[in-house]
Amino acid sequence: MDVLLIEPPYKSLKGVSLDCGYVMSLVSLAAYLRAAGIEAQVLSADLLLDLPPQNAVEIDLVRYARGQDQYEYAVLQDDHPVWRDLAAVVRKARPRAVGVTYMTPVKYAVARVAEVVKAVDPEIPVILGGHHPTFCADEVLADPNVDFVVRGEGEVPFLALIRQLLAGRRGWESVPGLTYREPGGDIRSTAEPPLLADLDALPFPARDAVIGCNFRRYRTHFAATARGCPSRCAFCCDRTLWHRKVRRRSVGNVLEELKELKATYDVSYVDVTDGTFTYDPSYVRAFCERMIAEDLGIRWRCTARFDGLDAGLLRLMRKANCSALYFGLESGSRRILDSIHKGTNLEEIRRVGRMVRDSGLVSMVSVLVGLPDETDADVQDTLALMRSLTADLFDVNTYIPLPGTHLYDALDEETRRSIDWRKMGYKSLVGRFSPHIPEPRLRELVLEAHAVAEESKRRFRRRLPRLAAAEAASRVWALTRRLLPRRPRPADEG
Repeated sequence: MDVLLIEPPYKSLKGVSLDCGYVMSLVSLAAYLRAAGIEAQVLSADLLLDLPPQNAVEIDLVRYARGQDQYEYAVLQDDHPVWRDLAAVVRKARPRAVGVTYMTPVKYAVARVAEVVKAVDPEIPVILGGHHPTFCADEVLADPNVDFVVRGEGEVPFLALIRQLLAGRRGWESVPGLTYREPGGDIRSTAEPPLLADLDALPFPARDAVIGCNFRRYRTHFAATARGCPSRCAFCCDRTLWHRKVRRRSVGNVLEELKELKATYDVSYVDVTDGTFTYDPSYVRAFCERMIAEDLGIRWRCTARFDGLDAGLLRLMRKANCSALYFGLESGSRRILDSIHKGTNLEEIRRVGRMVRDSGLVSMVSVLVGLPDETDADVQDTLALMRSLTADLFDVNTYIPLPGTHLYDALDEETRRSIDWRKMGYKSLVGRFSPHIPEPRLRELVLEAHAVAEESKRRFRRRLPRLAAAEAASRVWALTRRLLPRRPRPADEG
């Protein structure tokens, strides 16, 4: 094999299984490599532990948070089965290069993956890419098991590097967006290439490249219509990663991918993974109208903001087979919303929350506890809003500072170096970045937020039979309309 692309294990090491069996960045990169004649496969290492798929309603978020201890144990244990099985895959694949995607909280899992690859064959080049290496390339290359860092948008740099490696050349200075070590140990970086101008020109993601994924079990699939997000949230690095630009695929191009997905796999759900799918209402309308016209029978969910939505658009999304929206609420404190540049207000959040409930769409709302400026009173405001908001599910997260964000840049160097990513992550009970809330008290507040989320989930489960009945009635009516003879319009009458 030419290239093996690896998503490090993370959720499974915390005892939580996946909903979808792959990550979009790697199946997209695999497709780009294949189109250039490079053999590529993808390993989602969370699949190695063979946990049954779970959806958002089934996941126990408190268990997920407490699972950080299991994760810490796994990354420290040489004989953990996930590293043994990973080594077996690498030995069987015999790749000429390995690429690893890297989000900040999986730092130690990434280090173990690189170590395993080098233990199988020290001559295999290990290439890291993704959010964290883009902003912390020198730090990442301090690991002797890492050979290269691809920064920013990966397709063009990664392909250029792989071509050099497969040809046995060492002209690293000609590869754009690359950080590497010189023979003497000096770190060198080349300039990033321009962002791809036409996302429609990219091949559709190579989902068939995923090793060992049983798509009869993992029937949820990912799709992306855009790269970038126009929002300025101080805790998110997407805006910086994509150079403050948003590029979007045409509606027709996305529909062609969904048709291919429908024809190839027994699709249960499509999760649109854009930073914010609903930021441009005109695009959403065009997408929904095409989904209705094409009548693909695919249910989908997407990311959303509380601004830019109205009742008519929500009804259209529902008619187009959208069933759920994922909102970033983050805080119930007006002061904190302003401090993180969220760009929403509490009145709008409540009003849109009611509209979403009235539309019949399911809402999942993210909250973020432990932000640097938060006080106990601010978190109490968040808890109060969670209790009063007409949301179906809540996703509780503990704040962590991510490179490439405004909040990370505001940290002093000593604080950055002291972060132990074995003990904290998006879902953990450890937070140390709010000087106004002692750590034991913050843990209590996070658990209280989880308790509110669990109560909301219980109410949602009680509503599920009614929602299912309404969904079934809607499908029957849609089918009936298609089967009934079309009533002629006056223009049709002769």
